[in-house]
Amino acid sequence: MEAGASVKSTRLSDESSGAHEVYLPEKAPLEWGIAALLFILSVLYLWPFCLISTLNPDEGIALQGAQRILSGQVLYRDFFSFLTPGSYYWLALRFKIFGDSFLVARAALPLYGGIFSAVTYLLARRVCSRWIAALTAYLLLIVGLPFRFLVLHNWDSMLLAFLALYCAVRLLETRGWGWAFATGTLASLTFLFEQSKGTGLILGLALGFFLIAFRQTHRPFLNRSCCLAMLAGLAWPVVVTLVYFASMHCLVPMLADWFWPLQHYSGANRLTYGYITIPFDAWDELYGGKLAHRVLNIILTSPFFILPVLPFLAVGVGAFHTYRMRKENRVGGASSYYVLTCATSLGLVLSTVATGRPDSTHFFYVGPPLLLVLVWIVGGRPVPSQLLAKVQPLCVALVLIGFTAFGMALLVSGPLTPKARLATRRGVLALSGPDAVIPYVLKDVAAGERIFIYPYQPIYYYLTATFSPTRYEYLQLGMHAPEQMKEAMDELATDRTKVVLYTLSFNSETVSELWPATPQHVLATDPVRDFIFSRYRPCRSLESFRWRYVYMVRRDLGCPGEISSP
Repeated sequence: MEAGASVKSTRLSDESSGAHEVYLPEKAPLEWGIAALLFILSVLYLWPFCLISTLNPDEGIALQGAQRILSGQVLYRDFFSFLTPGSYYWLALRFKIFGDSFLVARAALPLYGGIFSAVTYLLARRVCSRWIAALTAYLLLIVGLPFRFLVLHNWDSMLLAFLALYCAVRLLETRGWGWAFATGTLASLTFLFEQSKGTGLILGLALGFFLIAFRQTHRPFLNRSCCLAMLAGLAWPVVVTLVYFASMHCLVPMLADWFWPLQHYSGANRLTYGYITIPFDAWDELYGGKLAHRVLNIILTSPFFILPVLPFLAVGVGAFHTYRMRKENRVGGASSYYVLTCATSLGLVLSTVATGRPDSTHFFYVGPPLLLVLVWIVGGRPVPSQLLAKVQPLCVALVLIGFTAFGMALLVSGPLTPKARLATRRGVLALSGPDAVIPYVLKDVAAGERIFIYPYQPIYYYLTATFSPTRYEYLQLGMHAPEQMKEAMDELATDRTKVVLYTLSFNSETVSELWPATPQHVLATDPVRDFIFSRYRPCRSLESFRWRYVYMVRRDLGCPGEISSP
């Protein structure tokens, strides 16, 4: 019996049958203290990442959307997004309260990491030893947020989904209507921050509850009040959202934008299962050469290969405990915990499959519940196996070494070695490389002015405090429909925008690496590019460590510093 187990918490009381009770860490003050310590340490570890930027274009989508909202625009009515509204308004609220800066936007991420660590520990501790549960939090801390330390809807929605899983587990253990209401509310909010992840979460929870209910022969584990509370929790955030956007006279555009990805998103974004987004020329560098070099880099990049395997392990663990649940025949036991967690993890993974993006990056986004499956295997022994018990120390060592090496590479390439500092209108950033674009724009374009950046770099809008003259923060061939391209060109022509930033190699090089499913015939013709070249003239080529840009002005205007003829 571990310390703090004054509560009855027999572990592996019937190892041969796989039936055992879970340990309830919430009833031990020591466990709460450990969870709080993990929260604090995680926040401190992640804080240095806050001002390190790779100028990732994805990060600019929510940032710039929040700027539009603060300027009085309404999502879906005044600008386009195929995402549900949560991240935009959540970020705008933070800017409204704490000030509009890049640091304010990023400051939420260390807090997210702290919550991830604390909740991971509490969930893992139910069936694992204290040090294995702490190891789970450590693995998530060093490879989760640091891999994609960006202000994205993915992390907002994953935090809500993980909290929903925790509340669902507590519901199994207490059968309290408060936990049922919290589970429904958090699942609904997950949907309102990202519709695909929210749908996957709800389906996963429903599957888990169904399997548990199907195997409980003596009495239903959810009474009427719990079911009603969960339905009420699911309903109220959606009702509030529908009423708000209906009052803004944009209910129909909102629903159209929500369903837009079903016809457009996957066409360009479809990737194979476990696809690793590493540039083509880096594969030989990583996995070529001498055997020792290859082995070292395989260990270093092992999370890329481990995470896609975990859903299959979740299927096995879930199936085993679904079969064993009848012998346990009680709610709140370990088997019901395993089944619910595995079903929820699979629902989240299936949401990435349904959108066509089950790539390595998106496995990191759904990593918190998947890492629970990993530590069960290497440390918790969810399935009785003498072989697993014998190789457990080796499995723990390999996972610890591989994830630590991966995490240290992220730390060294990020906060420990910033290569440049950049002053922007949203604060000073430390960059992974030099950027000449933002300083040039700041000298020539006033805050609040409209410029057009094509095809895809919305974070420049945010950092230069400028706006797109169109309803779109970016336009991507193969994903946006031709009529949307036409709409953007009409808005650009009507606005008579002075400045355009055009990315030279995006369609020719970047698309083939990050969106390889994009049809080549789509890339062969670019109406927006042709429109820009017909009405704008190049002034200067500007280098950035990500891409090279051409600064262009309208043909009837002079370039910055150019002396006009009399």
